[in-house]
Amino acid sequence: MYFRLKDGVIAQTLEYPKAREVFFDLNEQGQLIGIEVLEPGSLDMQLVFRDIAETYEIQDFSSLIDKPISELAA
Repeated sequence: MYFRLKDGVIAQTLEYPKAREVFFDLNEQGQLIGIEVLEPGSLDMQLVFRDIAETYEIQDFSSLIDKPISELAA
């Protein structure tokens, strides 16, 4: 499952340190532009999104946190 947060060229992909099933795509400025989740059913995605929002200081990420994962993938 892939969540594109903004358009841009992927310059670097990082593994989420708390779950090996999650990868972050960053642009050249180090901004988060996408998140790939390989096995979303095995993770508490609300906690993952909250941690990502705090780490990357994303203010408007809250709209993703409270939605069921089935809505996010739609």
